[in-house]
Amino acid sequence: MSALDGSPLHSIIKASEELQAFVVSQLESRIAGTLPEDVLEGEKGMTLLKTIDKIMDLHALAFGSTRVSKNLTAEAKTAMDARQIGLQNVMYEKRHLLEEIVKCRDFRSVYQDVDLIPLDEFNAVAPPAYRQDNSNQHIEMINRLKFEHEARMSLKEQQEKLQVERVKLIKDNRKAQEKLDRFDKLYDDLVQASIPMELALLDEDKKVEKNDSVEVKTTNEDVEMEEAKGPEVPSCAEKAKIAEATMTMQSTVSSSSLPENNTLDEMDTA
Repeated sequence: MSALDGSPLHSIIKASEELQAFVVSQLESRIAGTLPEDVLEGEKGMTLLKTIDKIMDLHALAFGSTRVSKNLTAEAKTAMDARQIGLQNVMYEKRHLLEEIVKCRDFRSVYQDVDLIPLDEFNAVAPPAYRQDNSNQHIEMINRLKFEHEARMSLKEQQEKLQVERVKLIKDNRKAQEKLDRFDKLYDDLVQASIPMELALLDEDKKVEKNDSVEVKTTNEDVEMEEAKGPEVPSCAEKAKIAEATMTMQSTVSSSSLPENNTLDEMDTA
C-alpha cells in the first residue's frame, strides 16, 4: 500500500477517475443515441451527484490541508531564515574578529618608541606595587609604563613649579632693571646738570691758582729784597720796649717764688 492511499489527494484522484468514467460512459451513450433524458434521476445520476459532492468535500479538505501546509512551510521558512541570518551574523562577527586580530598583531603602539628606564633600574627603584606578577611580560610592560608615567608626571609638576619661579624671577628682574634704568636716567640728568657747576669750579680753581702763584711770587720777591738789605737794627724805642718786657717777666718770677721761701722759713722755726 502506497503512502498516498489514505491521503486526501488519493481520494480526490479516485473520485476524479470515477467521475471521468461516468462522464465517458454518458458521452458514449449520447453518441450512440441511447442516453436517456432523465439521466440524473436514475441510479447513475445519484452516483454522479455523490461523486461531485465527494469531490467538493475532498477539494475543501485539500484546500485546508494545503493552507495548513503553507503555514507550516512559512513557519519553517521563517525559522530557517532566522537561522540563516544568525549564521551570517556569526560569520560576519568571526570575520570581523579575525580582522581585528590581524590589526592587533600588526599594530605598533607608542609605548614601543617610549624611552623607558632600564629593567634593572626599574627593579631597583620601583615601588613593590609595580613589581608584582612581573613573571608575565605583558603585566611587566604595563607596570613599567605606569611607573614611567608616574615619574614623568612628577617631573612635569616640578618643571611647572620651576617655570612659575622662573617667570616670577623674570618679572622681578624686569622691575629691578626698570628701577636701574630710572636711576641711570636720574644719574645722567644729575651729571648733565652738574656740568655747569663743574666748569664754574674749574674756573674758580684756575683763578685761585693764578692768585696763589702771584702771591708766592710777591712773597719770594719780598724775601729776596729783605735778604738783600741784611738784618734789621732795632730802634731805641724798640730796645726800650724789650727791656721793659724783660723786667716785667723777672718781677713776675720773683713774686711767684716768694711764698715758697716763707713756707720754708716757717718749717725751720717749728
